[in-house]
Amino acid sequence: MIVNMRILFVIGLCLSLGLSYKIKIQDVLNSCVKCHETDPDKINIHLIHHSHDDVGWLKTVDQYFFGLNKGTVNVAVENIITSVVDALWDHPDRRYIQVETAFFWKWWTHETDEMKNKFKTLVDNGQLEIINGGWSMNDEACVNYLSVIDQFTWGFKILNDTLGECGNPTFGWQIDPFGHSREHAALLWRMGFDGLMFSRLDDNDRKLRKDEGRLDFLWQTSANDDDSVIYGGITPDSLYYPPSGFCFDVLCSDDNIVDDPQEETYNAKIKAEDFANRMVDYANWYKTKNIFVTMGGDFQYQLAENNFENTDKLIKALEDHSEVKLIYSTPSCYLKALYGAEPELETKTDDFFPYSSGQHTFWTGYFSSRPNYKRLERISLNTLQVAKQLNSIVQGQGKSANADLLTYLREGIGIAQHHDSITGTAKQHVSNDYTKILAKGISQVEAEFPDLLGKALDIDLASSTEISSCLLSNMSICSTSQSAEQFVVVVYNPLSWEVDTPVRIPVEQESFTITGAEGELSYDVLDPISDFAYVQLENVKPAKKELVFVASAVPALGVKAYHIKKNSKKPVQSVTGATSNPLRFGTDDAGFEIDESSNLLKSVTLNGKTLTMKQEFLHYNSSDGPDNTDPSGAYVFRPNGEAKSFDKPSIVSKTQGNTVDEVHQKINDWITQIIRVYKGQNYIEFDWLVGPLNVSDGNGIEVISRFTVEDFKNNETFYTDSNGREMIERKLNYRPTFTYNSTVEPVTSNYYPVTSKIVIKDQEKKLQVAVLNERSQGGSSLGEGQIELMVHRRLLKDDNKGVAEPLNETEFGDQGVVARGQHYLVLGPSDEETSQGVTVTAQERILAQQKLLQPWIGIGDASNIPEDTLDKLVATKYSALKESLPKNVHLLTLEPWTGSTYIIRLEHILEKNEDSALSSEVTVDLQTLFSGFKVENIVETTLGGNRKLDSLKFRYDWSYQKGFKSAKRSLTASEVTLGPMDIKTFIVGLSKL
Repeated sequence: MIVNMRILFVIGLCLSLGLSYKIKIQDVLNSCVKCHETDPDKINIHLIHHSHDDVGWLKTVDQYFFGLNKGTVNVAVENIITSVVDALWDHPDRRYIQVETAFFWKWWTHETDEMKNKFKTLVDNGQLEIINGGWSMNDEACVNYLSVIDQFTWGFKILNDTLGECGNPTFGWQIDPFGHSREHAALLWRMGFDGLMFSRLDDNDRKLRKDEGRLDFLWQTSANDDDSVIYGGITPDSLYYPPSGFCFDVLCSDDNIVDDPQEETYNAKIKAEDFANRMVDYANWYKTKNIFVTMGGDFQYQLAENNFENTDKLIKALEDHSEVKLIYSTPSCYLKALYGAEPELETKTDDFFPYSSGQHTFWTGYFSSRPNYKRLERISLNTLQVAKQLNSIVQGQGKSANADLLTYLREGIGIAQHHDSITGTAKQHVSNDYTKILAKGISQVEAEFPDLLGKALDIDLASSTEISSCLLSNMSICSTSQSAEQFVVVVYNPLSWEVDTPVRIPVEQESFTITGAEGELSYDVLDPISDFAYVQLENVKPAKKELVFVASAVPALGVKAYHIKKNSKKPVQSVTGATSNPLRFGTDDAGFEIDESSNLLKSVTLNGKTLTMKQEFLHYNSSDGPDNTDPSGAYVFRPNGEAKSFDKPSIVSKTQGNTVDEVHQKINDWITQIIRVYKGQNYIEFDWLVGPLNVSDGNGIEVISRFTVEDFKNNETFYTDSNGREMIERKLNYRPTFTYNSTVEPVTSNYYPVTSKIVIKDQEKKLQVAVLNERSQGGSSLGEGQIELMVHRRLLKDDNKGVAEPLNETEFGDQGVVARGQHYLVLGPSDEETSQGVTVTAQERILAQQKLLQPWIGIGDASNIPEDTLDKLVATKYSALKESLPKNVHLLTLEPWTGSTYIIRLEHILEKNEDSALSSEVTVDLQTLFSGFKVENIVETTLGGNRKLDSLKFRYDWSYQKGFKSAKRSLTASEVTLGPMDIKTFIVGLSKL
């Protein structure tokens, strides 16, 4: 531990004077935070004034900001921020917290210099504290960790650029998300946050905590880093509003305080006594004589003076009270006061899922709501990472790139993380707006890809073709490949190691010549999953076939290209029934078998193990609840009994091809699926198409895919990922820290968010089975050997949680939405290396990264590309790295930043004990990382890129024995050492070699 000698001197001086050095040093370290004094002999009520401003929900982002669509709700966020600044300006005692940077930035860009200067002054003098600071207050169930990091990082940059050092937040404020993940808390800890506050947790959990006085707690946020402890504070009520009777906003109906005794309506004394009595009760729920009370709500403070004036009167009325003291405060000031009291706080090691607000009200439906939008968000994230990397590579080579074009998609993805966006819980017109924002952002950055790719490869592409990723290819539509006589396919790999990736392209004919760097490639031409006859788009029609080939050995951070020409040769014939068992597909090492009687999956062979198992689709009928209360809706999943089977599926086709073996199943008129295994891959893919969901019987329906392994005992235990990173153990009908009645809602109470994978293990047989997904879904293991994931839902009732609409999406007129997606099955021994030299868990980790950041596949018409340019393009194998990184290291971020600087993040993707070799520490040298440019001027920062790590000298130390902790630096010269689950962040310069 390296400690600055000056700090040691200050500590020693404080000790020699008999002072509490912890609080004194904390005063210095949080110089931007100005806290009112507390009284150790009284209950100190920390009044936290805030406005919770959803970045879209009942109205779109712009409608909320500018005050449009007043018939829905008459609020305007631009008025809120201006009103708060005015109310604070001449009242130095008042405090307020600003949370959502998306709204702050929009306000900032529309304001006068005078108003901007006032805002910054209020931040500098501690009256207006920036809390959270992300682009939005993100959800914690459906988000992937990389999306969270990105949206916080961009928010931090805006705050730093506009407000300077005092604009750097140090506290999390997650008051509205519907449950809370351990990984999100871990990310906040890595950002240098001291704590977080929130409101929503299971009713049973809250009641027990209140009974035992445990609304303050410590959160051990990682099973891989003992130091990752962060403070957690829970509001006393299930929401974040003021106590009843004390909501003084113009949107509230509570009476204002009249403090003139001469007035007949004088009420200050009785209201103050009422408030004080409640606070005495509140104090029983916390560990110290400090409690916090939220004084705000949704879109409040449009007339901020009214709120503050009433608080002023309340504080004055209680200034001589014998038991309580009221002060304007912020979360940072509250934590400082609490820490000074040295309380003994419980330590939590799991998370706060699922969230339940009542016996029948488990908020687990939103894990799966609006599946197409959840997938679009992942595609957008994937595209943004590619765009960031290409811009960095080109600029690192000393060439020009317009990195400003990244901004719209960055901010769109930041909005997408909002807890009513990625969750699928906004009104339909708002969800449509979210979709439009992401689609526009993708189009903007992809328009630059031909130029960027050409500059990276030193080939002129932009002048002769346009290249796009064909976003409609999931509906078998790509105008270029369907119409052009010849086209190029450019594959860019954003991962740090070489990959083989399947390429599937909509086409109209069956005979082609595919040429790559290795020469002519083999391929298959197959039927698509559906004829997509329902698609009604102008000037485009779904293709009749799919061209399939494998782009092999695509370099790390690199490019390979292929030239594809239509020809009139006899089509390549895929073989059906060529093996001794016509229902056996794949190889002896990686394959599956179909049951001839049920037409369902019968067995799977992977990693030297063959397991008897089936996969099937089932559905839950949605409960309306008694008297239409607590039904299934956008937020809530409440099934009416157990899942029901569909009729026996039919086999539409079977193919054993050159690149892939696959079976097409038809479950009914609105569910089809392809089960496939690509040659050389070590997983089984389930490509499903579900919808439009049939609700003709007047009932909502929720469809699941269930995997059942025969004779597999997981002892009612399963594991789900936390935002794509660490795994958390789940037990059926069990919560680690409280009890609940599992018989009331036995299905939904056992549902958890699954953002990348769900796993079951048979400890006796030493086997494990994992299903990976490519978007957020709700999942569980309700029976021995079972895994189920919810893939689609369509509901006819609103669940009375505020959105006031049923989740009944339609498209192409009034047809219900059709969702397409993939699951990836991996299995094998749980305690030994496989033939690939790594454990099954390591395989899962690597595969999860490959599906999160898939190779970007661009298609362009080759008709006008000069022959020599085309030949050079196809012959090129380019990598921006000198060599692939170790399999346990991921280059998480390569991004243009401020001026001539860039962000680099390196990540260790395994946990402790997941692989004897790959779980160990690993060292990477930044200066030998890239092939065309070098890294220089390296500065290590916190995860959000806004605070130098060596300036983060101290953090709260909850052991009370060691004093303050020095922030851990990993950098020695240019070498970065990563332990399990580490993420290290650097601001660097890049220069051409």
